[in-house]
Amino acid sequence: MVVLSLSFIAYTLTQQVKPNVRQVVEDTLAENANIIAQLIAEDVHQQQVDTPEFDQKIQAALSRQLDATIWQHKKDQINQQLYITDQHGIVIYDSEKKAVGQDYSKWNDVYLTLRGKYGARSTATDPNDRNSSVMHIAAPIIYQQQLLGVVSIGKPNQSVQPYIERAEQQLIHQALWIAALSLLLASMVAYWLKHSIDKVRRYAQALAPVNQAPFFYSAKELNQVTQALSDMREKLEDRAYVENYVNTLTHELKSPLTAIQASAELLQDDLPLEDQQQFATHIMQQGQRLQSLIERMLLLTRLEKNQHVLEFQSVDFNTLIQQCFQQQQSALQRKKIQVQLDLPEHCSIYADPFWLKQALNNLLDNARDFCPEQGLIAVRLKQHSVTNSIEISLFNEAEAIPNYALARVFETYFSLARPHNQQRSTGIGLSIVQQIIQQHQGKISIQNISANALDFLENHCSGVLVTLILHTNFT
Repeated sequence: MVVLSLSFIAYTLTQQVKPNVRQVVEDTLAENANIIAQLIAEDVHQQQVDTPEFDQKIQAALSRQLDATIWQHKKDQINQQLYITDQHGIVIYDSEKKAVGQDYSKWNDVYLTLRGKYGARSTATDPNDRNSSVMHIAAPIIYQQQLLGVVSIGKPNQSVQPYIERAEQQLIHQALWIAALSLLLASMVAYWLKHSIDKVRRYAQALAPVNQAPFFYSAKELNQVTQALSDMREKLEDRAYVENYVNTLTHELKSPLTAIQASAELLQDDLPLEDQQQFATHIMQQGQRLQSLIERMLLLTRLEKNQHVLEFQSVDFNTLIQQCFQQQQSALQRKKIQVQLDLPEHCSIYADPFWLKQALNNLLDNARDFCPEQGLIAVRLKQHSVTNSIEISLFNEAEAIPNYALARVFETYFSLARPHNQQRSTGIGLSIVQQIIQQHQGKISIQNISANALDFLENHCSGVLVTLILHTNFT
């Protein structure tokens, strides 16, 4: 469409070149005719135009040699001719010696000028050649308020054809450049528009996680559409989140509540004291499971629904990890688990101490639950000054995680049976850990480790390694 439009404009402009150039030529010839009419008026009055002296002056003027370069076109001669008629239109002088004595009173240039009007004509010297036309512009010869005749200056249109052709070529070249630039600009605009609309489309369809809505600096309408989609998406997400939250909570509460109800019904019977204590303990365990489930779901909700819940500050990681192990001390001692820490003397990490402690405690809970009695839990911290980060490696001896489960361990509500009692957790702990690490702009990964494969441990059994990468602030 752009090419067609520019082609039409270029064609229209080139069609205007020829008449515009000829208008300029006509203007110049009109001035020249009036100047010459004034110069020869006395000669016409004295009837000297048929003398050799008059012809010699005219021929000398018309044959004058030029040395001029006009718009890169070499001009070396005058391309004009003239004839003079009396007041009746009879030619009394012709610079080309062809028309003397002929009646030109019917030609427009002479006819109109003799009647006090502007006289001009363009006539082809060869009827079969349209480029052989000659433009004639006439002016009245007036001497002492008396009309003596007409002088008409002619110029072949072919003499200005080089200027016309050059102007047309320049217009075509410029049109081609403009067309190329327009196509390039149109392509860039089309690409930008397609890319922008595609961003809005992806945001609307939520094909991938989006941290924030796309913003366009020079497209107010797209920003309005994006904002409308953002508002609609937020409302739909809130509704879907509530529905999912209620459904999940109902499902997760059903199992412990059923166990509590069954134990309570059995306690109503006349049971031995030992059985009563067993069912009472079971009710207490399920109650603790309910409390843990609710607390962890509340934590997960805070993380998922509020991206700005963390308050970052400089935290001593050594102190933080030691506090976590102190909280786990009694549980670790019951299973006689060996703890090994490989920490630098001092390491300051940029984090939210509350949430990072929650993440570490959840990881230690998981490691302790799957670690066998008299097993090993080890923590190694490695500093990377180039990337301004630390690498935290948490290893626990345990059975290998099944391959199908490795890709799902961070899914909400996914859990594996504990080896010592075959019970499952809420499946929320590692999901909380992943949310916390992501909001710290860190990375977390988990993998199975074969025996004696770690370079920072000696004589260890096979187990599971969790690796954290977090940003730091060294002091």
